[in-house]
Amino acid sequence: MKQIEWDIIERKLEGGLSPEEESRFGEWYTANRENKDYFHKIERFYQKNGFVKEITDKDANVSWKKFSNRLEKKKPGKRRNLFYWSVSGVAACLLIGVLVFTLGRDEKTVAPTQMATIPAGGNKAILQLSNGICVELENLSNEMEDASAKIVNTGSVLSYEKKQDTLIQEEVFNKVTTPRGGEYGITLSDGTKVYLGALSEIEYPVTFSGDKRVVKASGEIYFDVAHDPEHPFVVEMKNQKIEVLGTSFNVRDYEDEEFVETTLVKGKVKVSAGNESCILEPSHQAVLDKKNNTIVQREVNVDEFVDWKNGKLNIRNQRLEDILTRLSKWYDVYVFYTSEDAKNLRFYANIDRYSDMNELLDKFEKTEQVKFEIKGNVINVSTMK
Repeated sequence: MKQIEWDIIERKLEGGLSPEEESRFGEWYTANRENKDYFHKIERFYQKNGFVKEITDKDANVSWKKFSNRLEKKKPGKRRNLFYWSVSGVAACLLIGVLVFTLGRDEKTVAPTQMATIPAGGNKAILQLSNGICVELENLSNEMEDASAKIVNTGSVLSYEKKQDTLIQEEVFNKVTTPRGGEYGITLSDGTKVYLGALSEIEYPVTFSGDKRVVKASGEIYFDVAHDPEHPFVVEMKNQKIEVLGTSFNVRDYEDEEFVETTLVKGKVKVSAGNESCILEPSHQAVLDKKNNTIVQREVNVDEFVDWKNGKLNIRNQRLEDILTRLSKWYDVYVFYTSEDAKNLRFYANIDRYSDMNELLDKFEKTEQVKFEIKGNVINVSTMK
């Protein structure tokens, strides 16, 4: 039976295939009647329930009819986003006749662990003006002035508007910092849009002057740079520098993480670190190893690295430790492992980033591979015995 990547099935259901992927899906879909019937069964299930699961052949004894009957008894109260997951060692492709859909094993039902609610983060940030005054931006809608610009705050986005007929003698700087569980948007005076993730910081001129537009940043930030060939845009970070003309990219550089990831959505950027440098093309990522100061390029699905700014958690075949390290900053939790084996379990997920973290943990627990114990904002992780 012909195989097709599970990601293509998923994005077909969500309506997000590229032309090349649409062609590959069409070849698989029209190959035989069995493929058509199988996809339509998936499609009907997704339309009715809002999620699917990819599992291993050890669960293949659960029939579609039994699973459907079980769902009817559960009668979920609301439709969920498409959600699928797998455990370590599961190939990321759909093998017809092996994969089936299930909420649990046929022989037993695992009672969900009772967990305290872990809410998502939200719009929280602190603005430091050029005179050193700090302003909390959360739930605040107002206007301010600093040097040559008017600053408008909506409670989620900070915008800078250059005042007309103002002579700029020297650049003065503002700084925005987000806490754990915080995020914020900024529109700089040149029109560049910046999205700060949790525990991130950016320092920038109130109004740009000079030959280059230079900002300093740390944490996770998405840039949509206003095109201005005469004034290149430069992002200076502790471990590297990024030079662009007009482009969209995501950069992630946290003190407690071993790698710096620069992911290009469109345009072109130059990433430099010490004696290392590379030019990135769209849908490529530069990974800087902080220990040896080397840069490796790789082609990636950019959605996995930038969907956070669109309110999604897009996790594709990632180690549990890496998943929880990323999410701990957004959900303001601290994670400890009572089992080292749990760190290397791999999962897929695609859910609402603003939903409680419990929804994600509950799905992971249903694989019967891992369990979580929550005490306040501390999560203890162990494998199922």
